[in-house]
Formats: sequence, C-alpha cells, structure tokens
Amino acid sequence: MAPRPQLNGRLIRLNEDSPPIYLVDEGRKRHVPNPQTFDNLFRDWDRLDNVPDLNEIDDGTAISNGAILARAINTAPVYLIDNGVKRHIASPETMDKYYFSWEEIRGVDQIMLDNIPSGAQIQ
Repeated sequence: MAPRPQLNGRLIRLNEDSPPIYLVDEGRKRHVPNPQTFDNLFRDWDRLDNVPDLNEIDDGTAISNGAILARAINTAPVYLIDNGVKRHIASPETMDKYYFSWEEIRGVDQIMLDNIPSGAQIQ
C-alpha cells in the first residue's frame, strides 16, 4: 500500500456500524481513540465518511488520547498537540479541510508551546 494524500483531512470509518474512526493525515489513517478526543478536535460528527476500502489505507500513528488544538494567547498560529508534538496548522483553509473546530482551540502560555517539540506542518 502507498500513502493516499488525496484523502488528507477526511474523517473516515468502515461503515455506520463500525466504531473505529480515523483522520487521514499525511496520506495515512490515524485512529481517533475516543469521543472526547474527537470532540476536542473536530466541529461535529456530521462529516464522517464511510469508506469500504478502509483497510487498503496505510495506518499512521494513532492520535493520542486527549489531543488538543492550541495557540499561544493573543497569537494567530494554531497547533495540533498530539503524541507530545505540536504541529502547526498551515492556514484557515487547512483548518476547514481537516474540519478542525475553531471553538475548541485552547489559549495557552507561549512558554508552554515553546517547550513542545515541533512536528511536520499540517497542510
């Protein structure tokens, strides 16, 4: 199997009766571990796509339990904080593509963000 970057930003599952939910990121499916983490990151549950060939999409690293969206207080850049790494979300268009929730962004002290290692930008 090869990565499928054309699916980036999609929220997918096998079918409506299949509880595992994934985010496609960097062309790979990343398991969302629970409803609380889903709610921390995404706007609502309305954009889940059923993907019958789910098992043909490469697995990526699972999203960590409790992952959040954050930005330093009084600044614009938004980050996904996940698995001990912060990943800059490239633009408002990327926020929309990934269906990330603007309302769930947490304001944190700049020093906190500065102490989290950076990962690949989300584009």
